[in-house]
Amino acid sequence: MNLSVNTERVKSVAVTASLTAWLIVTAAAQLPDTRFDSLLWCGKLRIPTPNWRFFGPNPGVKDSHLLYRDLTDGKPGEWKDIPVTRDRPWYALVWNARNRSPKALIDAIQGIRVRLAAAGSEMGPVVRSPGYLLLSRYIQHHLPHTEGASHSQFLLMHSYLAAPEDRRIEPFFVSGEFPLPTAGTPRPQTFPIAA
Repeated sequence: MNLSVNTERVKSVAVTASLTAWLIVTAAAQLPDTRFDSLLWCGKLRIPTPNWRFFGPNPGVKDSHLLYRDLTDGKPGEWKDIPVTRDRPWYALVWNARNRSPKALIDAIQGIRVRLAAAGSEMGPVVRSPGYLLLSRYIQHHLPHTEGASHSQFLLMHSYLAAPEDRRIEPFFVSGEFPLPTAGTPRPQTFPIAA
């Protein structure tokens, strides 16, 4: 009986010590200074720790906006804002399954922005990018359109506070016009992805 109590005590101490060491290494890995990053390497093995440094050293300070408009008889309509993010319920800190759709839109916007920076003035790589295709298909097949509209296009913008009462808006991309599906055209089940 005494042997089993000591074995359980040793197991408990070992688990507690391991979790405490992992917590300390994880906390050290989150510091802005990278001097403790060497703690994560044991020879060729890496200690698996979460890394939440994605906010630094340059945190995001701009909000992304996605707008679209329909073209009827070649005339453009008004821009309509597509809400990229939603209000989150209180339990979203633990379970936020509805975050996948907004994350896909945000990732598509970010992908277009990155592709724009890399392509310069050439539009081919941007138009063939997965983000562009995802946004155009989303607008074509999942949003309401003006009756009689034949084409649509989207606009990407950033907004940010330059001063406490001064919100700046920066449009950074306007898509080409893409055709809307005609009545009876089936919606695609998946989005085509191009390299």
